[in-house]
Amino acid sequence: MFLQTSEIVQIILFAFFGVMSIAFAIYIVRAKNVFYGAVSLAFLGVSVAALIALEAPTTYGIYSVFHILLYVGATVTFLAISLVMFKDLEIKIVGRGIGVLAGVAIALLFLITIYLSLPQISIVSLKPVNFTTLADDLLATYWFPIVILIIALLTTLIEAIALARRD
Repeated sequence: MFLQTSEIVQIILFAFFGVMSIAFAIYIVRAKNVFYGAVSLAFLGVSVAALIALEAPTTYGIYSVFHILLYVGATVTFLAISLVMFKDLEIKIVGRGIGVLAGVAIALLFLITIYLSLPQISIVSLKPVNFTTLADDLLATYWFPIVILIIALLTTLIEAIALARRD
């Protein structure tokens, strides 16, 4: 009948990242500067990855990691850097107070989440990682997401070069 603390935290985090995803998506559509749109796309990617991971961490955790690697680690970073380098975009930082406040709020939420989840974590001894075995397991188990990731990264690279060379 009553929800446990971990379920309440999960619902709060799901609602938070859902609202943040909608807010970042709206900002991307309304942004006049492409660079700020790319940065907002990074936050949207992190929010969507958190939503994916919160849905079923054991099942969709690997997809969440691929989502972060694809959108935040590669797409947005490469788009932002190439646009700034080749298009001579000016970046103005205004409203630092809101950014600092948002950063502090996100850090507090992150620390509260870690603090509440600490009693549920059991300590296990780590074994040394054999990278050959890890690569074999990844390629045998997750070959399709890896192929999709490679194709997406290649199309992103082509897209970023085309955007940067367009006058």
